Amino acid sequence: MTEGSLDVRESTLNALKLWCPSAEVLTTESEIQPMENPFLVHEAETPSVVDSENEWSDEEELIPKRYRKTRDARLNNGGRLAELAVNGDNWGQSSQSSGDNSPNIHTPNIGTPSVPPKSASRPRFDPGSSQDDLVERFYQVTRERDALRQQLRKSTPNSGRNLQPFDSKYSQKIRSETQPPRSERYHKSEERTMIEELQALRYEIRNWSERYFSGVPKKRQNRPSLYSSKELFGNLTDNYATYLKHPNERPLLVQAYLWSKLQVRIFSNHLNGCGYVWAGKLGDRKLRPINDTLRRAVKNEDDAEEYHHWRALTVNLLVPQVDGKWRPKYDTEPVLKWISKFSSRTRRKLRPWATQSLRLGKEELKTIVSAAVALDLKFKRQRADYRFVTFTGGKTSQQYGYPFYDSEMEDVDEEDDKPRRVELSLAPALERCGNANGYVYDQSFILVKADVSCKHVAKSGRSSRSTRKPKGSVTNRMRSILNF
Repeated sequence: MTEGSLDVRESTLNALKLWCPSAEVLTTESEIQPMENPFLVHEAETPSVVDSENEWSDEEELIPKRYRKTRDARLNNGGRLAELAVNGDNWGQSSQSSGDNSPNIHTPNIGTPSVPPKSASRPRFDPGSSQDDLVERFYQVTRERDALRQQLRKSTPNSGRNLQPFDSKYSQKIRSETQPPRSERYHKSEERTMIEELQALRYEIRNWSERYFSGVPKKRQNRPSLYSSKELFGNLTDNYATYLKHPNERPLLVQAYLWSKLQVRIFSNHLNGCGYVWAGKLGDRKLRPINDTLRRAVKNEDDAEEYHHWRALTVNLLVPQVDGKWRPKYDTEPVLKWISKFSSRTRRKLRPWATQSLRLGKEELKTIVSAAVALDLKFKRQRADYRFVTFTGGKTSQQYGYPFYDSEMEDVDEEDDKPRRVELSLAPALERCGNANGYVYDQSFILVKADVSCKHVAKSGRSSRSTRKPKGSVTNRMRSILNF
């Protein structure tokens, strides 16, 4: 090495240290001894050893082993590479100029492998690069990426106009698949409201029976009984005599009697003259006969779907809802007369076993019957078939003596889980056939379980029962048909 070349080398090294203090100085081949650096490849080593030492494990593509970058090229371009590591903005221009002046990188040479960058955005940094250089390079890559995105967006002018409609359509499709339709949400809200009103009606019946039939009668009734206890309560339980004499269990029997009468006369239309009370004379003369004819003609699911759609449409046309209030298109005076007559008849039948004067509970009983009629009207307005389920024993009219089913019943006594026999059915279960939109009528679901009592009441002994209150205000849940 001549003296001039040494001066150039020293000046280059000084400039390199000024620009990059952490850069490493590489020595020439003449200054390197074989024993000083054991990691250099010697000609005496076998090719397998050379391949194993030159193996590259980075994510970059491996360079064929027959191509090696010469050490002279690294020495000549070392200062330039360090400058590029510091000033990353001139990478593209510098790499191009250095590529023109550098020798052929595909010339075979023995040395350590060096992987060139894939592109200008991914340069190779030596171990001596500082953290500031890497951070600066990160920001440069970010700017290049943003520039490429902007250039790609400008090269496709139609993509910007078509992107928004596609996103809106795609989002609407996802929303329609994940969220139920508006009609289904409306029906679910109506169903939740009906369940709350049913719970409130149960509470009012329980409260009324406990208020006027619990305890010991104050005086003997002078009026004779119009009906015997067996005629009124014989189909409810075989132990009705013990219930009537028990001061704490008597309200349960009265509660079961009220629900049985409401279910037969108001909610069910299977018997002649029952159901469609809210329709008044229109229900007696026309609506009930037509409904019975169409209901009996149902043979399959398609017939059931058409029948229930007709029923819901007819009821909504007869009693439309305007501004949150029902506006029936017929005379409702017969409905009010029927409610008053039914309440008076029920009160006279239960008077012999009352502990207080039922005149005080006359209006409360009318409110209960009116709420039942209004709830039946809400059931008939829906496309789904909402109905009460009555469980029977050995006979059709026997509403006791059957096993207890936890999925359909709820024991008010909450005894142990041993096999139980239902002694008294306090309130029926509410069942829905079909979904809220009026399809799939071959499937049924129990929405509200039946309240039953599996406790055998004896003549002696008392049982304390806690009064359960529904969720929410009762006055807000009770809907009377008087508000037509």
